[in-house]
Amino acid sequence: MIENTVMLLIAVPVLFSFLFVALPKSLYKYLAWAFFILGVALSVSLVLDGTGVVEIGEPNFAMLENIVLILEVLVILFILGVSAKYKNWPTLGLGIISAAVFAYTFTSLPHAEGASFNIDQFSQIMILIVNIVGTAIILFATGYMDEYEEHRHLNRQKTFYFTMSFFLAAMNGLVMADTLGWLFLFWELTTLCSFVLISYNMDEEGINNGFRALALNLVGGIALSIGIILLATYDIGTLSGIGTYAGTDATTMAAVALPVALLCIGGFAKSAQMPFQSWLLGAMVAPTPVSALLHSSTMVNAGVFLVVKLVPAFAGTSLGTAIAVYGSFTFVMCSALALSQRNAKRVLAYSTIANLGLIIASAGIGTPLAVAAAIMLILFHAISKALLFLCTGEIEHTIGSRDIEDMSGLINKAPLLTSLAALGMVSMLLPPFGVLLTKWVSMEAASSNPIVIVFLILGSALTTVYYAKWMGTILSSSMDKNAVHHKKPETYFPLSFLGLAIIVTSIFVFSIYNYFIKPQVEILLQAAPEISGQAGQFTSEIGAFAYAAIFGALALAILIYFATRNMFTPRRVNYYMCGENNMEKDGLMFRNGTCSYDKSSVSNIYLQNTFGESKLTVLGYAISIILIVIALAGGVL
Repeated sequence: MIENTVMLLIAVPVLFSFLFVALPKSLYKYLAWAFFILGVALSVSLVLDGTGVVEIGEPNFAMLENIVLILEVLVILFILGVSAKYKNWPTLGLGIISAAVFAYTFTSLPHAEGASFNIDQFSQIMILIVNIVGTAIILFATGYMDEYEEHRHLNRQKTFYFTMSFFLAAMNGLVMADTLGWLFLFWELTTLCSFVLISYNMDEEGINNGFRALALNLVGGIALSIGIILLATYDIGTLSGIGTYAGTDATTMAAVALPVALLCIGGFAKSAQMPFQSWLLGAMVAPTPVSALLHSSTMVNAGVFLVVKLVPAFAGTSLGTAIAVYGSFTFVMCSALALSQRNAKRVLAYSTIANLGLIIASAGIGTPLAVAAAIMLILFHAISKALLFLCTGEIEHTIGSRDIEDMSGLINKAPLLTSLAALGMVSMLLPPFGVLLTKWVSMEAASSNPIVIVFLILGSALTTVYYAKWMGTILSSSMDKNAVHHKKPETYFPLSFLGLAIIVTSIFVFSIYNYFIKPQVEILLQAAPEISGQAGQFTSEIGAFAYAAIFGALALAILIYFATRNMFTPRRVNYYMCGENNMEKDGLMFRNGTCSYDKSSVSNIYLQNTFGESKLTVLGYAISIILIVIALAGGVL
């Protein structure tokens, strides 16, 4: 029964969070395997149960509503307490505002007489992402955290696994809840969990970045709560009810434009869109499994999930156009910033923010084709980005660095790890993998808006550059033949599983589209996008693309590599610097223009003077704030 599955999806992660606290560390691997298996089983079970609305009435509603109230009070008290303890006054001020808004909501708005969970195809996709990708990340952590804590002299794994598991429970509730009050609770619980996980190391850097995440997400949470209050004046208390109310005519759509814009701002903050992006970049100080969880399957996807769900309330309006321009601007700006980064986790962080901007831009365009692309991109991006983050963490443990330049020749040192990382990068920038197919669909949908289409083209081009140079570095050959022996199945099973998931979802992209995406778009917009695929051909409203040929070319390239890799013997030669080498001191020394000696070096180009954070961040802040103000103005006028 769908009702039982819904409750289990929230209860089981909570149960595992307490099991991780109660049981010794020696059992964590077994717990993680059990959690992964149950997560897969429950999420697949929800899909098999079909769609529907689960109503919560008396007597269960009264008990659950009291639990919701208690949890909301505890969240507020925790925020106030931890802010006061660390004397973080801005966060304390935001916590007080949040408490005041909650008090007003509780005392002034009519209390609901029931609640509901809405299980549609989009919720099913999100449940699959959270419970399969999320539990795979926790399984990876059991092979990662011991070494991580040993290097940092920590012993906090009970807190780590408790919070990670509780995070999944909150996300499951968020993507299934239809009642806005309950959705807001799960929304705030993810904010709280992110603070605990980002500040996990308990050093000054971790705590400061944890508070930055908490403060910026509190801003989004306050916007979300004010939007919910304004919607209550129209007697709208559910997420699905917003689209139903707004979709009646242009007048009703205009009436709810302001609260919808506020809800979207909450989604922008949660998805770390400019100017809120600094919290996600700060999250890089946390352990790699935290980065993977925040960036792929949980925290950031909550924001884009909400924005896509609100599409019926702004499709075809000035608000929708502003959202499309805003998302596409974030896409191109953060893609440019990623180009200037040597730190692999920062590259992935900016890439995540950029791709979430692409999803928001697609939602803002608001056509059936664009919305289909947005939902598909959420799925494909989550899998690819989870794999890339986990591979980066394992690379750091393998070579002791996350600097891309230190990864040269990694294919010889860790061939399996490098191959999986390369697969993750290829899936982000080449056809026939799902991410590029959905980007192509997004650009087709944006073809009527010259600003958006230019931003999408530039952002996609920049994405190709920063992934291509990183992939070229790890696949480059070196004289170091000391391969690393892979010992931990709990580490490499999740990596291999995610790599296989990339291939399988790309092969069955049209089955996924027909089963999940097309029905969901019809629910949101009462129209289906004109997309079809058969016999290796992808056809949309604008044109067709034969992707079977790309599969064939990739397969042929792999066969050629394996057939020829032992046919040639590499030859090592010294650098030659126009006859000015100083061979007596060092073969890498050469005479420069001032007749003194420098040491030559070879590295990728990062264009710091053009695309560096110091050059673009302030500009990005200014333009993104202007675009948000325009979006709000579209809701007011």
